[in-house]
Amino acid sequence: MNARRTLALASSLATLLMSSQCFAQMANAPETPTTARMMALGGNAQAAAQSTSGVFSNPAAMSLGRVYHVDSTVLYDPTVSRWGFGGTVVDSTRTVSAALSYNYSLLNESDTRSNHDVRLGLSVLLTEGVALGVTGRYLNYEGTANTNTRLGSEYAGLTVDVGAVVRPVSFLTLAVTGYSLTNPDTARTPISVGGGIAINPIEALNIIVDNVWDLRSFGEPRMRLNGGVEVMISHVPVRAGYLYDDTRLGGPVHTLTAGAGYVDTSFGIEAALRQDLAGGSQTTMMLNVRYFYRSM
Repeated sequence: MNARRTLALASSLATLLMSSQCFAQMANAPETPTTARMMALGGNAQAAAQSTSGVFSNPAAMSLGRVYHVDSTVLYDPTVSRWGFGGTVVDSTRTVSAALSYNYSLLNESDTRSNHDVRLGLSVLLTEGVALGVTGRYLNYEGTANTNTRLGSEYAGLTVDVGAVVRPVSFLTLAVTGYSLTNPDTARTPISVGGGIAINPIEALNIIVDNVWDLRSFGEPRMRLNGGVEVMISHVPVRAGYLYDDTRLGGPVHTLTAGAGYVDTSFGIEAALRQDLAGGSQTTMMLNVRYFYRSM
């Protein structure tokens, strides 16, 4: 009898632990802000995140280009009835590069909830090809609350991302990033680390590979791995990418991404599409309208 009770108790504890870990997983694609360029390249571009992408991917990369850019974004995901709106301004023409962003999203899949994300990113070029950066983030997410050891999606508070980039030669950039380093109590943005490579063999071609390891949502680290190619044809950027996501509820998800746009010296418009192919069914569309005040 004691053996049976012990076995039943162990089984109950194992079930509770598994439920707790599953609760910390997100069934849908990440709801954190991004840009059309990042989405089209597979979801991240740590080593190539110049301009406004830096405050979402790797703040250190902002210092690798001299720009003053203003972005506005619209995102729509019909699968989960999600709308997202945001704006970002970045100035990397000075000794210390800075970016400020605000993003708002509204999700109506089963119950209406809204998210607010405010970011201030700073970076500095230590020497030619070496930069460090930090992003402070205020998050206000509606959703499910934490229950005992179960991690929910509701959160209001601050966290920090830190990044570094190194460009040893003109055609190769390496990056490393730590996300949500204060380890916030939310499944939306768990503490994570990542690295990226960007290869630029010719001026009109970028090839990127990235990964991010979720360190908290599971019993062991789980990974998102993405890669992408960007080709500039005159004023038209054409992008395609792939994402393998093992951090979502139900198992790995394989996703195809693509994007295109038009960019001149003072104005740009870029669009991106993210489509789950296996393991998921989400479709996400994004539009960026960009204004280039000054480029050096």
